[in-house]
Amino acid sequence: MEEQIISLPLLWLSVLAPIVSGIASGLYARSIGSRGHMLLTAASWLISIALLIPGATIALRGNVVIDPLWAIVPGVGVFSLFLDSIGAILALTIAIVSLLIALYSLPYMEHRFEEMKAGEKSWGVYYMLYQLFTAGMLGAVLAGNGVLFYLFLELTLIPSALLIVLYGYGDRIRVGLIYLVWTHVGALLFLLGLFLVGIYDYYVPGSGYVTGVGAGRLLPLALIVVGLGMKSALAGLHIWLPYAHAEAPTPVSALLSPLLIGLGGYAMLRVGIGFFPDVWQRISIILFIWAVATMLYGGFLVLAQRDVKRLFAYSSVSQMGYMMLGLAVANPLGEAGAMLHYVAHALGKAILFGVAGVLIAGLGTRRLDDLGGLLSRMPYTAAVSLLGFMLLSGLPPTLGLWSEVYLVFGFADWAMGYGPGVFVLLAVATAAAMTLTAIYSFLAFKNMFLGGPGPSTEKASEDKVRGLLAPLVILGVLGIALFLAVGVLAGPMLDTMHVVYG
Repeated sequence: MEEQIISLPLLWLSVLAPIVSGIASGLYARSIGSRGHMLLTAASWLISIALLIPGATIALRGNVVIDPLWAIVPGVGVFSLFLDSIGAILALTIAIVSLLIALYSLPYMEHRFEEMKAGEKSWGVYYMLYQLFTAGMLGAVLAGNGVLFYLFLELTLIPSALLIVLYGYGDRIRVGLIYLVWTHVGALLFLLGLFLVGIYDYYVPGSGYVTGVGAGRLLPLALIVVGLGMKSALAGLHIWLPYAHAEAPTPVSALLSPLLIGLGGYAMLRVGIGFFPDVWQRISIILFIWAVATMLYGGFLVLAQRDVKRLFAYSSVSQMGYMMLGLAVANPLGEAGAMLHYVAHALGKAILFGVAGVLIAGLGTRRLDDLGGLLSRMPYTAAVSLLGFMLLSGLPPTLGLWSEVYLVFGFADWAMGYGPGVFVLLAVATAAAMTLTAIYSFLAFKNMFLGGPGPSTEKASEDKVRGLLAPLVILGVLGIALFLAVGVLAGPMLDTMHVVYG
């Protein structure tokens, strides 16, 4: 893969744009109105997307794009930003979803601030924290060094915890603390694993990808997988997620759930598979069982939920099992499926948490038992919800179908190596886990939009939630457009997986 150093530091500027905007919102919290903060935030993300597009275009042609600004940090490696096809797709996903959820935040947080009787200054604080949080996620997928990835990941932590503590629901201080402690411990375990390897770069400008440096070493890989498993909320390490994602302010839930936790899977590809290919292959059956257990565990718990946000939170646990499945099998098809699923889940879950916000702001409830029969009164909400569920369930015409196809093909290619008897056993488990997603998705849709009316249905109307629906419709359209244009994403990613991760 050819390396191209761009002449301007566009990648660093794409991360700085939202940070500068956030700092401006914080400094001028009182002098800029709510709409001004929103426009400032949206403009910064449009700039960021414009800065990413030239590099992403080159990366999707099969090249690696290097930002011209990098530094050698003694004992830690090279702090650089780079884009290949994988990073380009994830970076654009983060930027676009952050832009649309920033627009969604204005009407939703108006409702929330009225509920909390918060002052005008809250707008500046909210958008400042929002920008630091989202910029950290973008920086993490651009980083070419594990310590730099860790620093960006930690940049997301304090702002997102404060957003929960300041503007969340329920016992938000306790929930924010649980979230902070669990995810920080996960990040530290990841860092400790890297320290034991002693190599921190996974891409070095001028030299290329760094792979195989942890060959034969189980302990550092175990620390990295457990640490990133905490960040991704895999089964057994997910304790913090249902609290944080259910009680966070809804726009933050729409970012936490699909975008942030998926970064754990992204780092497993770069560092777990990249640094330890031989050990990863040896333990792939254990990782696969963990992935399917996560899919089933999260899926069954979804069925038991009566709170819409907790339902979507447990669904996120299940969806991280999908990503882990693609990574566990460690072949190009499975790895590409995992990264495509990051995108499909980002769009689908942002839509669904957005719908939860529509119900909270429009009907004053998030309890399933209060809903039912909303289809005729809230047809646009129902339509966009259906798209969100289809993205999760892998149904056409959404990108979710393709992510599932690549995951299944990757699984089949890997499982054939175990012989016919084991293949059938593993296939049944995988099919059951994937079918469970379709079952809980359409049961949730039925409970909300079909059947007889619930206690809150009478007052349902879309008149006062149109501002919330518009960004969700765009996310849904994007999910369909990427179904039609999947070759633009999947082809370059498969090439990168073949060349780098095998």
